[in-house]
Amino acid sequence: MLKKIEGVVLFSVTPINGDGSIDHARWKLHLDAAIAADIGGVTLFGSTGANGYFTEAEKTEALEAVAKHVGGKIPIMMGIGAMTTAESVRLARHASENGADAVLVVPLNYWRPTDREIIRHYETVAAASAVPVWLYNNPGLAGIDLTPSMIAKLARIPNVVGMKDSSGDLPRALTIPVLTKGKVVVGIGQDTLILEPALGIAPAWFTGLANICPAECVAFWSAAKAGDAAGAAELARKLFELSELGSRLGIIRVAHSGLEMIGKPVGGPRAPILGLEGAEAEELRAILTRFGFA
Repeated sequence: MLKKIEGVVLFSVTPINGDGSIDHARWKLHLDAAIAADIGGVTLFGSTGANGYFTEAEKTEALEAVAKHVGGKIPIMMGIGAMTTAESVRLARHASENGADAVLVVPLNYWRPTDREIIRHYETVAAASAVPVWLYNNPGLAGIDLTPSMIAKLARIPNVVGMKDSSGDLPRALTIPVLTKGKVVVGIGQDTLILEPALGIAPAWFTGLANICPAECVAFWSAAKAGDAAGAAELARKLFELSELGSRLGIIRVAHSGLEMIGKPVGGPRAPILGLEGAEAEELRAILTRFGFA
């Protein structure tokens, strides 16, 4: 039985050994900590996991190892964004057969695709997936905005069920489900100023913050879904400094550097991305101290 993608979904870092390879042993420990904090699910090779910086073989090996370790305790969403449709198709098929509960598809590009090319890409990848397909809209990183009008067209694909939206246009969490007659739900794909959609109909929060503070992220989401607006607002204020820094400097850098600072190192990120240093590192260290980490 496939598990539903909902609640706080950890956008996991990809732990790295000193030689640049994936550190599977440390990744398992990292996921164990998130599961202990009652995380709702995990996404492999999303933006915080440096999708686009790993080979196809590394991704497939990682999914198999993680799925075996997690053993169905939480749902797994597999990021299968790739430069070519053919690679995304292969990753979709592999994910469907090796423990993923859903796939997350972001259109990576060098040549900016036309609308027709985007639609054809999603149609082809979705046809290869035996598990639900989530669209991933991250215009800041991918350079492509999956607009509501585009989503209305992509919603015609039978197994497209949701979208992680990192556009910053929070009303889309409401407009897209209405536009698609409830077929495509919208999960929050950013970490700052998300109280309103969390209190509303958003079924999931895909967050890199949960790498550092999973329990606090779960507490915020739980308060919001319980209708405790005051409690959720207070927790949102606590999370804000860290989330704002992640937005400004890149959550992948903040997550890797922050985990190192709090004594839970995961190495990396993979070059050419670098961890924080100098004034930026000191700003993060000060925020973590104020947050409550020693």
